[in-house]
Amino acid sequence: MTLFTPLMACSLAIGAAATGWAATPKTAPAAAPAAAACFVEAKAGDATKAIVSGEGFDKAKGKVFLDQTDGAGGGTATVGDDGKFTSGDVAAGKYKAFQNGGATANCLGGQEAQDAINQKLITAERQRGAKEGFTDGKALAQAGNCDAEPKLNNQQNLQGLVPDAAGKKQAKEAHDQAYTAAFDSALKRYCTD
Repeated sequence: MTLFTPLMACSLAIGAAATGWAATPKTAPAAAPAAAACFVEAKAGDATKAIVSGEGFDKAKGKVFLDQTDGAGGGTATVGDDGKFTSGDVAAGKYKAFQNGGATANCLGGQEAQDAINQKLITAERQRGAKEGFTDGKALAQAGNCDAEPKLNNQQNLQGLVPDAAGKKQAKEAHDQAYTAAFDSALKRYCTD
């Protein structure tokens, strides 16, 4: 009995630890959905009308409701599989978009919307530049080309409302800087290891 007691305690401890290990997920957690955002864009040729578009909404929660916060207008829009929506014509003004039991966003318009769209492109291009730069630098370093120079890809990912010229320029600069820094980092890492 004296001999088996420590063995039993040890097996209970190992059993509990093994259960904990078995419960550890082997896949990465799912990415968080994009934050809800929406924009009001004046309709070309008709100052009394606007179009509201947005992203970060859940198709499973149904339609997006558009509530005009500076008037009596409103409307609804259908959410696509990608979480984006675009309304038909609505009265010009300020809007709030929401889903019952889901996301809510105050819609940006005018210069505020343009600034947000510009910043979104700048951030996306910076991330793209860093990813592409590191991937390209790593491949060249592993091929033994440690004196390689970065070759920039300047095709911007323009989707949805279009950034203005200043936003596109800043996004290109952010991409190029991130690409070059990541490219150099990859060469340094893989050529010295």
